[in-house]
Amino acid sequence: MGKRGKKITVWGVIIMLLPLLLSGCGSASNDVASNSSASKEAMNQASSWAETEMDGAGAAETATDVATAPATGSVAPDSAAAGNVGNDSEAVNSTSGLQQASTDAGLNRKLIYQAHVVMEVKDYAKAQSEIRNLVTLAGGYIVEFSENQSQHELGGNFVLKVPAAGFSSFLDRLEGLKPESLQRNIQGQDVSEEYVDLESRLKVKQAMEARYLKFVEEATQTKQLVEYVNELERIQTEIEQIKGRMRYLDSNVSYSTIDIRVFQPDPSKLTAASSDDTPLLERMKKALTGSIDVLSLFFQWLVVFAAGALPPLVIAALIVIPIWIKRRKNREQRERRRAELKASKATSPQRETMPTSSTEEKQEDVGHVDHPEEH
Repeated sequence: MGKRGKKITVWGVIIMLLPLLLSGCGSASNDVASNSSASKEAMNQASSWAETEMDGAGAAETATDVATAPATGSVAPDSAAAGNVGNDSEAVNSTSGLQQASTDAGLNRKLIYQAHVVMEVKDYAKAQSEIRNLVTLAGGYIVEFSENQSQHELGGNFVLKVPAAGFSSFLDRLEGLKPESLQRNIQGQDVSEEYVDLESRLKVKQAMEARYLKFVEEATQTKQLVEYVNELERIQTEIEQIKGRMRYLDSNVSYSTIDIRVFQPDPSKLTAASSDDTPLLERMKKALTGSIDVLSLFFQWLVVFAAGALPPLVIAALIVIPIWIKRRKNREQRERRRAELKASKATSPQRETMPTSSTEEKQEDVGHVDHPEEH
């Protein structure tokens, strides 16, 4: 074969190997793309758990198996089919498990009891002390206490927590206090369904938490790590909220709540309120007795006032009486002088008229003496 034939043979081999080289590069790029999209698919699968978290613990296991599939790369068709068969069997088992759990939950239901009690007693202080003793003996505690006093009554309000096992017996002991009147209102709330729902959600969230912890450990890029950490924090917050709600329900189921209002009415107000039902003579007698009591009370206060005012009255008398006596003497002296002055004025005109008449008589006598010849 000549040189030209050899060149043709070499180029033919190169042309035949070129498609094989191109297909090898394409498969390598597909592997890289599948590895890079594994984390995104895992994120999508994990987020889909939140939408299907109410399906129970079996749904959580199924979601976990689906989430691990993208991370392991390509799967053979036979193994995928086998996995689907296994998932179907697990779903059947989980369904039967949920049915069994619901049956068991029906035997042990979670109930929250609450009672409202109103008691009228003769002695409020004694009743309050006895209620505190009953709470201590029952193993409970006082959550809140308030006391009020008005013109009509003296009373207080208790908010108690007692063990649920001794709830009925505690109410019976309240009747043993022998109140004047007693009103009771008992309410119950079944939280079994809510509690089972919280347990299922908690299992799902805990499975998601474990998966994201694994994602955080296997993350190779900063962006993926930040996304995983943020989602992990959100899931952990929801887990704490669910646990807090479950603790609250457990506490209220274990300890029942009792609201007690105990009061002692004012006897005088009760007498006034029932006065319309008494006979006429009895009401007249009570009215007369009331008037006598009012007068007696008035004189008593008058004596008390006089006793209190006696010292200042004595001091005032010691000051005022001498002044009054002195002024009275001065008045008497002024009146005496005034009378003397009037008497002196009355006698002075008589004295003036007497000398004039004597002078006239003297003048007449002189006239008679001077002219004797005329006669």
